[in-house]
Amino acid sequence: MKKFIISTLVVSAGVLAANVAQADTNSLSVGYAQSKVQDFKNIRGVNLKYRYETDSPVSFITSLSYLYGDSQNSDSVEPEGIYYHDKFDVKYGSLMVGPAYRLSDNFSLYALAGVGTMKATFKEHSIQDGLSASYKMSARKTGFAWGAGIQMNPLENIVIDVGYEGSTISSTKINGFNVGVGYRF
Repeated sequence: MKKFIISTLVVSAGVLAANVAQADTNSLSVGYAQSKVQDFKNIRGVNLKYRYETDSPVSFITSLSYLYGDSQNSDSVEPEGIYYHDKFDVKYGSLMVGPAYRLSDNFSLYALAGVGTMKATFKEHSIQDGLSASYKMSARKTGFAWGAGIQMNPLENIVIDVGYEGSTISSTKINGFNVGVGYRF
């Protein structure tokens, strides 16, 4: 799966580089992303979108997201004298591509599909009767990711982006939104 992701990134970068050299209009936006991971909490991060447009109302858009979140818990079991501290980290990233359709000079809709990957790490440190023990477990899974959104151009060279992103990785559902601002050149 790593080879697939790397080859997808290389092909996307090549397409983007070729398009920039002969582009009619390009847009680049960056913004805030937040998603809810099933049976966890909200993770937060950044979303980057690139869009290539020609004279046609149909254009090409890519999206790259990275989000992170953690949860910590400390407690004790008094009769046994056990003290423990747990930490759970979740990292999520996605790469998606799709079409965008310009409805007017100031308003466009887009749809995205691609790949999402999640890494979850659990760490536990416990102390009982003066003896210390640590445990760590980590897993990485990849699945299908999708998205949809709108791009607005309140001024000719300004882009405002609002989007939804979802993913199912193994049996874990991830749903969230992103908002960004960018430049059209």
